[in-house]
Amino acid sequence: MANLEHYRIFCKIADCGSISKAADQLFVSQPAVSLTIKQLEGELGVALFARTQRGVNLTPEGELLYSFAKQGVNYLRTGEEKMKELNLFKAGSLRVGASDMTIRFFLLPFIEKFRERYPLISIKLTNITSPSIIKRLRDGMIDFGLISGPIDDRDEKLEYIKLRQIQDVVVASDAFLILKERLWHPSQLTKYPFIMLDRNTNSRAYIEQYLIASSAQIEPDIELASSDLIVEMALRGMGLGVVSEDFASGYIASGRLFTLQLDPPVKPRNLYLIKMRGAAMSAASQRFLQSMPGGAAAGVTAQTADNGGRSGQM
Repeated sequence: MANLEHYRIFCKIADCGSISKAADQLFVSQPAVSLTIKQLEGELGVALFARTQRGVNLTPEGELLYSFAKQGVNYLRTGEEKMKELNLFKAGSLRVGASDMTIRFFLLPFIEKFRERYPLISIKLTNITSPSIIKRLRDGMIDFGLISGPIDDRDEKLEYIKLRQIQDVVVASDAFLILKERLWHPSQLTKYPFIMLDRNTNSRAYIEQYLIASSAQIEPDIELASSDLIVEMALRGMGLGVVSEDFASGYIASGRLFTLQLDPPVKPRNLYLIKMRGAAMSAASQRFLQSMPGGAAAGVTAQTADNGGRSGQM
C-alpha cells in the first residue's frame, strides 16, 4: 500500500489542477511533488495525470482513484480535527458511576462547575450500586466510579483513592423523644422499629458489622433502597432511621430530627474514587479528576483502603 501522504498530495494536485499550485499550498517543493506522483503511479502501474497547457487533468484511472482517495483524506482530516477538539475540550465525554448519596452530596458541585467550564463535554452520570460500578469499570463502560468503604476484598486491577469521610447516624423524630439526649448502647434499642437500607448495600453491611460488634441483634422493620425514603419515614415517626448524616443534616439542623447518641459510637468510613490501574483515560476525565479534592483524584497513586465490610452501594 502506498504512503498515505502520497494520496494526500495526489488529492491536492487533483483539486488544484496544477502541480505548482499544489506544491505552494502544501509548502513542499515542486520537484518533490512531481517525484511523489511518479512513485505513486509506479506503485499502482497506471498514469494518474495528463499534462495540459494549463496544468494537469486526471486520467480515467486517476478519476477512479480520486473518488476513493478523497473520501479517505477527508475522513483522516475529520479525525484530526476531532482530536484537536478533544484537546481543547470542545468535544468528548465523561462517564461516571456512583450511588445516589455520592452524586447528591459529593459529585454535584464538581459536575456543575465542570459543565459550566466545558459545556460541550457530554456527561453520563449513572446511579448504580458498587458491584455494578466495578463491573462497568472492568467492561470499559465508565471512566471511573465512586464507592463507599470499608473495602476488604480489593481488586488488584483497580486503584482506590480516598476522597472524604462518611458518618452514619441513627435519626428520629419527636415521636421518639424519650430517646433524646441520653447515651444508648445499641442493645438497649432492640424494642424500637428501625428503618434501614437494603442488605445489598455497603451502608447496611457496615451497620450490621457495628451491631454485631456491639452484641446488638436488631432486625429492621422496614428496608428501603433509598436513603431519602428512610429520612421521610423517620420524619413521619415510623421508626429510627439509619442513614448517612449528609441526608439528614438539614432536618437535624431545623430540629425536625435528632441524632441518637450511641455508645460505642459508629466510626466514620471513607468514600473512594476507583479506576482501572494503569488504564488510559480520556482528556475530559483527566481534567475532571484534577478538579476534585486534594489532587488525589488525578489518579496516579492508589491509597490503602480500610479493612472490613463488603462492596455495595453507599
